[in-house]
Amino acid sequence: MKIFPQSASEKLGYTAVLEAASVYLRSVMGQEELENLKPVSVESIVVHKLSLLRELMDVLQFESEVPFEHPFDIRESAKRSRVKRALLSPEQLHQIRQFCITCRLLQNYLRAKNETHPLLSQLSQQIIPLKEVEREIGEVITEHGSVKDNASPALRQIRKSLGSRRNELRSAIDRIIRQMSKDGYLAEFEATIRNGRMVLPVRAEHKRKISGFVQDVSATGQTVYLEPTETLHINNDIRELEQQERAEIERILMELTAAIGLKHEHLLSNAAQIGRFDLLLATARLSLSLGCSIPSVGAKHQLSLQNARNPVLMLRNRRLPKEQREEIVPLNMKLEPDEKGVIITGPNAGGKSVSLKTAALLSMMAQSGFAIPADDTSTLPLFSGLWLDMGDEQSIDNDLSTFSSRLAWMRETLKGADAGSLVLVDEAGTGTDPEEGVALFQAFLEILHQRGCMILATTHHGNLKVFAHNYRGFVNASMEFDRNRLTPTYRFRKGVPGSSYAFEMSERLGLSPDLLKRARELVGDSKNRLESLITEMEEKAQEAGDIRSKTLREQVKAEKLMRDYEQRLKTLTAERDKLREKALTDAREIMQSANARIEEAIQKVYEAGTDKEKIKQIRAEVNQHRQAVEADLEQTSARRKGRLPDAVDASPPKPGDTVRLSDSNATGELIEVNGNQAVVDVNGLRLKTKYKNLVKTQKPKEQKREPVFSTADDDFTPVPVPATLDIRGFRGEQAGSELMHYLDRVSASSLRRIEIIHGKGDGVLKKIVHEQLAKRKEVSKFEFAPWEQGGPGCTIVELG
Repeated sequence: MKIFPQSASEKLGYTAVLEAASVYLRSVMGQEELENLKPVSVESIVVHKLSLLRELMDVLQFESEVPFEHPFDIRESAKRSRVKRALLSPEQLHQIRQFCITCRLLQNYLRAKNETHPLLSQLSQQIIPLKEVEREIGEVITEHGSVKDNASPALRQIRKSLGSRRNELRSAIDRIIRQMSKDGYLAEFEATIRNGRMVLPVRAEHKRKISGFVQDVSATGQTVYLEPTETLHINNDIRELEQQERAEIERILMELTAAIGLKHEHLLSNAAQIGRFDLLLATARLSLSLGCSIPSVGAKHQLSLQNARNPVLMLRNRRLPKEQREEIVPLNMKLEPDEKGVIITGPNAGGKSVSLKTAALLSMMAQSGFAIPADDTSTLPLFSGLWLDMGDEQSIDNDLSTFSSRLAWMRETLKGADAGSLVLVDEAGTGTDPEEGVALFQAFLEILHQRGCMILATTHHGNLKVFAHNYRGFVNASMEFDRNRLTPTYRFRKGVPGSSYAFEMSERLGLSPDLLKRARELVGDSKNRLESLITEMEEKAQEAGDIRSKTLREQVKAEKLMRDYEQRLKTLTAERDKLREKALTDAREIMQSANARIEEAIQKVYEAGTDKEKIKQIRAEVNQHRQAVEADLEQTSARRKGRLPDAVDASPPKPGDTVRLSDSNATGELIEVNGNQAVVDVNGLRLKTKYKNLVKTQKPKEQKREPVFSTADDDFTPVPVPATLDIRGFRGEQAGSELMHYLDRVSASSLRRIEIIHGKGDGVLKKIVHEQLAKRKEVSKFEFAPWEQGGPGCTIVELG
C-alpha cells in the first residue's frame, strides 16, 4: 500500500498500534518483523494473514498457552559458527540449545493442531527440527551455561586433579593461618587471591619472618600479600592444571562450534520463522486485549464498520485510572456500492476527524494482519494506497503556508492516487478564499472520483454539502449533535448534512446578543433558513434514530422470548414422546404377560378335562390376573399422562381451572373455551387444543428454586485469564498497576499456577513483582523459574 505523506502513519495512530503490539513481543527477530510491517494490498496475503490470526486468537482464548519461551537471537552466533576455527562461548551455545528447544516444542504444538487449526499446523512444516544440535550441546553445556565436567575424558581427569590440588592448598593455607595468627603476623585471618595465586595478607613489618614470595602490596603499603614457600609448588600445579583445563575447553568448544556451523543455514531459517510467529502471537494478544474481531476484507467488499472503536482512544483509556476514562462512542459507517465519497459536516469537536481517522486506521490495521476493534460483521475494501491531508504541513524552512502545503499535497495525490486508493481530507476547502478554495477542492474531488478513488472528507463549507447532495457517487454525512444541551453525541449519521451550530454555541458561551443579531443579518436570510432546515432535519433524524434504537431493542427482546418459547415447546414435546414410548413399552410387556397366563390357563383346562372344580379354580386365577393387568394398565396410563388416578377431578374444567393436556405432560391454566376449542396458558405460552383433551387436575405445588445469579448483561462472555503476564518494557508504576489488575483477575479464576515475566535488566521490575506477591494473601509460594523457563527473568507463582 502506498502511503503519503510519510507522517500519515503517525497522524492516524498506526504507529501507536505498532508500539502497543511491541509490548507483547518476546524476541529481537519479532521486533524487527514489527518494524518492517506495512499494510499490503494483495488480497490473498491479507486474507491468509487474517485467517491465521483468527485461528491463533481462538487458541489463545479457548485453549492452553502456546509454548514459546527463550526465543534468543542466535543469528550472529550462527553466522560466526561458519568461520574456520571459530569458537562460541558456553553462554552462546546454551542460547542456541534453548532456541532449538523452543523451535521443537513450538513445532510439536502446532503440528498437533492439524484437525482444529489447519493454517497454524502448516506453520510447523516451515520449522526445521534440530534435535542433533540440541543433543550435542546438551552433552557439553550445563543448564547454567558452563562446560560439563564430563564433556571429555581428558577434561574430567584434569578437573579431578585440579579439585584434589585445590583441597591440598586449602588445607596447607589453613594450617599456616592458624600458626601465623598465634604469632600475630597476619593483617587479616583469611586467604585471598592475587595474580591467580592463593596468598596470605601479612603485616608489612613481619614479611621477612615468613618464608615466601610477595605477590602484591596494598595501597597503603601496610599489608603485603605473600605466597608461602610450602604452597608454592601446589600453586604452580594448580596454575598448570588450569591452563590445561582452558586448552581442553577451547578444543571442545571449537569442535562443537564447527558442528553447529554445518547447520547454520537451518538455524537462520528457524530464526526467521520464530520472528514471524512472534509478531503473529503479539498481534493476537493485542487483538484479544482490545476485544477485536476479524473483518471480511477484499477488493469486492464495501466499507462497512459496525460498532467500530478507535484503538488509539482505547489504548489511551487503558493507561488512565478507571475514573478518568472517557466513553468511546462506536462508529457505524456503511457505504453502498455506488457511494465512493463522503462529505462529513458538523460542529467543531463533534468527532468528524476521529471518524475519518478511525475508518482509515482500521483499514491499515486489517491490511497489516491485525484484527480490528469492531463487530465481525464489518467489511473493508482492499485499498491500494492511502493519501492523507490533515492541513498542518506548513513549514518555515520550506516557506510553505497551510494552503501552500495543501496544494503540494493535492499535486502529489493527483500524481499517485489510482483506482482503489483511499483519500482522506480534514477541513476541506480551508486556507484561502472560501469560494475559490471550495471550487478548487470540488474539482479535485471530481477527478479523484472519476479515477475510482474512495474519498472521506470533513468540512464546514455549505457549498460542499450541496455538491455531495447533487453529485452522483457522493453522500452527505454528519456527526449527531444534541441541540437541547448543545453537546455532541459523536454518533455518525449518513445521508444528513450537519450544522456547525456556530451561533447557538456562541449564544451559550455568553456572546453579546447584539453581536449575534448582526452576525445573522450579515449571513443573510437564505443562509439562516438553510441552517434552520438542517438543524430541524438533524433534530427529526435524532428522534427517528432514538425510536429505531428502541424498536430494535424491543425486537431483540421479542426474538429472545420466541426462542425461549420454541425451546420450551421442543422440551415439552420431547418429554411427551418419551413418556408415550415408555407407556407403550409397559403396555406391551403387560399384554405379553397376560397372553402367557391365558395360554397357560387353556393348557390347564385341557388337562383337567371334565373336573368342574378344577376348571372353576382356573377361571378364578385368570380373573384375578385380568384384574391385575387392568390395574397395571391404569397405572401406565396415569404415568403417560403425568398424573395419578386419584389426582383427577371428574367435573368438566372451566376457565381459571388448572388442567393437564391428555396428550402431553403439560399443565397450565384454562384461559377460555370456544365451542370444542380451548386456550391454555402453559408457563406464559398460550396453547390452542381441543376441549376434550383437557383433564381437570390439582394445581402443582410450587417447587423451591435455588437462586440464580446473573450479570447485568446477558450477553457477557467471560474472557479466559491467561496463565502468563509479560510486563517487560513497562515503567515501574505502570507495571505495578498491570500486575495488580492481573492478580485480581487470577484470584477470580480457576488458575493455581501462573508466570510473571519481568526480565532481568536492573532488577526494578523484579523487585516490584516480588513486593506485590509478598503482600497477596492468595499467593502461597513464588520463586524464580528454572533456567529453561526464564531463570531470574521469570517468576513462577502458586496460588492457594
